[in-house]
This record gives sequence, structure tokens and C-alpha cells, in this order.
Amino acid sequence: MSFTGEFYNSIDQKNRLSIPVKYRKSLDILNDKTFVITRGFDSCLFLYPLNEWKLVEKQLSSLSSIRGSNRNFVRSIVRYANYVRYDSQGRIQIPENLLEYANINKNITVIGVIKKIELWDEKTLNDYEKSKSNFTDDDFNDLANQINF
Repeated sequence: MSFTGEFYNSIDQKNRLSIPVKYRKSLDILNDKTFVITRGFDSCLFLYPLNEWKLVEKQLSSLSSIRGSNRNFVRSIVRYANYVRYDSQGRIQIPENLLEYANINKNITVIGVIKKIELWDEKTLNDYEKSKSNFTDDDFNDLANQINF
């Protein structure tokens, strides 16, 4: 299972988003058409297949709850997590509080990021990319060397 590529979509009046067919087809049958949607970083939303979310939960539960920073981090991730199952037309419903967090009103850029999907408001993504324009070729090369790209 791998999510790659970029798609442009919009949400309907009931806050439903159609998951691209390519992504639905790559979803393992064990996920039972279910994703977990939560707040992401950089003002986007993360959409995890159910089996990947279970791995995230396992990693989060391995953090010591004695440390306040760990508790706050885990809380900030899981408190906004919602299980969503896509319908016969491939649509999921996005909770209002998540749409507000990501500044999503209508148009969404859907980006496959290997094991998860990111949902971005188009303007927010463009602004983010402009603000991160200091990512140099050397930065890219350094990271590419770490994975033998």
C-alpha cells in the first residue's frame, strides 16, 4: 500500500470529500474502507488508513505518560482523531472542527505521502510552500543521501 501523487477536489455542502479512486484501490481490504482523520502538522489534515493508524497509536502509547510533554503531544494528536468510513461513492465526512483547523472551505489539495494522505486548503498550501522556499538544493541532497535516493 502506497499513496503517491496529488489530486484536486472539493467538499460538498455536507462536508464530504471524495477520496481519489487511486487511493481507494490501494487501500488494503483489512481496513474495511476506514480511515482515521486528524490534525496534521503545518495546518493540514492527516488521513491514515486504519492499519497505519494502529501503528501510530502503538508508537504514541510507547511514550511515557509521566512526562508532561509526552502527554501533551499524545493528547494533541488523538483528541482530534475521528474514524471515517467511505460510502459507496467513496466519500468521507470531515468534521467541522478539522475543516476550521486546516482553513478548508471548499477546494482541497489531496496529497499522497506514502503511508498517509494529507488534505490541504489550496491557499494554505501555496502560502506554506512560499514560506518554506528557503529549502535549498543542498538540503534536498543531504536528505536524499540519508535514504540512498
